[in-house]
Amino acid sequence: MLTDIVFERTRTGTLYLNDTSVALSAGFRRMLALIDGKKTGADLLVAMPQLDHEDLALWTGELTRQHLIAVCGEVPVEDMAFSLTTEMPQVEHGYTIETGTLINDIMADVSRAIGPEPAPAVEERLRRTGRMAAIESVSSHDAMGRAGFFVYPNTAAGLPAQPRICIAGHLPAQNRVLELLLGRAGCEVALAPTAAAMRAQLYGPRRPHLLMLDADMPRQDGFRALETIANDASLRALRVVLISERGARADLAQAMLLGAAGYISKPLRKDVLDAALPQILGRPVS
Repeated sequence: MLTDIVFERTRTGTLYLNDTSVALSAGFRRMLALIDGKKTGADLLVAMPQLDHEDLALWTGELTRQHLIAVCGEVPVEDMAFSLTTEMPQVEHGYTIETGTLINDIMADVSRAIGPEPAPAVEERLRRTGRMAAIESVSSHDAMGRAGFFVYPNTAAGLPAQPRICIAGHLPAQNRVLELLLGRAGCEVALAPTAAAMRAQLYGPRRPHLLMLDADMPRQDGFRALETIANDASLRALRVVLISERGARADLAQAMLLGAAGYISKPLRKDVLDAALPQILGRPVS
């Protein structure tokens, strides 16, 4: 059974995990970090309670397909390429054409498997296919449909006692509700009703720890803003929660691929915020 299987990271997986510029979605990056050659599939389900057994098969299957993980004891593709060097013909006088060709073929396979591949090319490839994000959204989209929101586990980890939060939105009533709720939770709140005001907050002297971003602001596509943030190394620590009336699975998948920490559907409802904000902040919201 899959729950009994132990996975390990390949060289590629380790390189991807340690390179934060590679556009792995947050959920897949977390699973890749958990896989250590010791944990079983059952352990992964305990550590990632948002997944069920079907999700586990999809997620580990995709990581295996991309050669980021392998079943313990099975030789990964790139390790096999390296092991082939011990089987090359022995020659007394250096290279032969046959040996040189074999070496070139092996090293080409290794290069394709472990890189280095320029970060923009990696990001474009993952953005174009969207496979990881689409798979990741299968369970989270259903959860969001029931609850009206989705928040990644451990989104609140590392937030300070009084986090600075920027609310970027053009609807005064929506902004006021969020401001009141977040203020009651002990957060320092700043409002940004325009794209220019949001940029001033993000690059100002007191940068926010978390951005509540309305995806439907006039003259600003929230998904493009999220992409810009994801590609800006100076904003790498910023957590973004997208608020959007676009609730289709493809929209949630796109937000995940671009690194959103959470997604709340509009119109905002108090019961949804009462459930979502404690997960976002890691504390009760009275």
